[in-house]
Amino acid sequence: MESFIARTEKVKDGSVIIEEGSWAYYAYVLQSGKAKVWKNINGKQVQIGTLKEGDIFGEMSFFGMAKRTATVTADGEVKVGMITKDTFVEALDKLPAEARARIEKMTHDLFYLNDVYCRLTNCFHEIMTIKGKMVDPKVFEKEVADMPEFLRNVVTLMSKRFHCAIEDTSEMFTHLENASRAIDSLSTTLIKKT
Repeated sequence: MESFIARTEKVKDGSVIIEEGSWAYYAYVLQSGKAKVWKNINGKQVQIGTLKEGDIFGEMSFFGMAKRTATVTADGEVKVGMITKDTFVEALDKLPAEARARIEKMTHDLFYLNDVYCRLTNCFHEIMTIKGKMVDPKVFEKEVADMPEFLRNVVTLMSKRFHCAIEDTSEMFTHLENASRAIDSLSTTLIKKT
C-alpha cells in the first residue's frame, strides 16, 4: 500500500478531508486517527459513518463517478496518505478485464446500497427527534383518563403502536448498521487484496 501513496498530510480536528460534490483527484488511507463521513440528504448534513486507522476512502469517485459522494472530516488530529487517481487507475488497468468488471459492478452496487443506507439513516435521525419529543405514556394515560372510553382506547392503542414503531425502527437500524459494516469491511478487504 505504501508504494501507492504519493504524499502524506496531517489534518486538524474538524477539517474537511474530502467534500461531497467536489472533483476527485486522490483516494485516501487513514494512517492515524479517526474521521466522520457525512452526506447531504434533503438539505441536511447527516453523519452516515466513521472511519478508523487503515480505512481507505475517496476511491468510489474513481469508478465512473466523477464527483465525491460524501464529505469526510477529521475527528481529532489525523494523518492521511494520498493516492493519485492516475496511480489508482493504472493499478486497476493491470488487473484482468474480468476482475475490473467485477470491481466496477461491485462499486456501482455499493453506491446504490450506500444511497439507501443514507436515506434510512436520515429517516432514523428524524424518528429519534420525534422520540425525543414524545410524551411519557404514563403521563399521557393520565391526561386522557377523562375521555370517553372508546376514544381513550383508540388513543392508548395509537400510543402503543407509536412506541412499538420507534423500538422496531431502532432495532432495524442496528441491523442495517451491522450489515453496512460487513459490506465496508468486505470492500476494504477486496481493495487491499487488489
